[in-house]
Amino acid sequence: MAGKVVYQNVHGIEECFIIADDEPGDESGVPKVSHRPHKNVPALAATVQKTKHWIKDLMRELEWEDARRAYHGLSVVLHALRDRLTIHETADLASELPMLLRGMFYEGWQPDHVPVKDRSKAAFLTHVSDAFPDDPEVEAERLTRAVLKVLADRVSKGEINDIRAVIPESLRELFPRR
Repeated sequence: MAGKVVYQNVHGIEECFIIADDEPGDESGVPKVSHRPHKNVPALAATVQKTKHWIKDLMRELEWEDARRAYHGLSVVLHALRDRLTIHETADLASELPMLLRGMFYEGWQPDHVPVKDRSKAAFLTHVSDAFPDDPEVEAERLTRAVLKVLADRVSKGEINDIRAVIPESLRELFPRR
């Protein structure tokens, strides 16, 4: 197909197309098969690829084989961090995340309830461990440190410094040493 864009990602070749069937169906309600070319959305393919790189980095850091588990861990730690940041700092961090991770980052966010009152290291790690009730092999502090390392590797140094400046000292020590 002319003009088809193919993206390399961590799992090999991936194509991202949007298939829009906007032709009406017949009397039976069955839609007609469209013979129009698929529409490629490079921004979607790019954000999927970038997100997979984040997950691959986390899997490597933790020596995990399960991408779903890594994605869940990434989500849990980023949510715990988000809820301990100011609204302004949350928006600043989100702006540096890939679009797909940005959506996950904001999922369930209640800006009227942040930052949470208990911003201790123990409360943070309890939030993380509570997200893995049936997985005793997940060590909350190890997972948190790994996610924060990936975050520090993938967002600007200035943003990491801004985050470190607004979180309690007990949480700062979870970030990798500079």
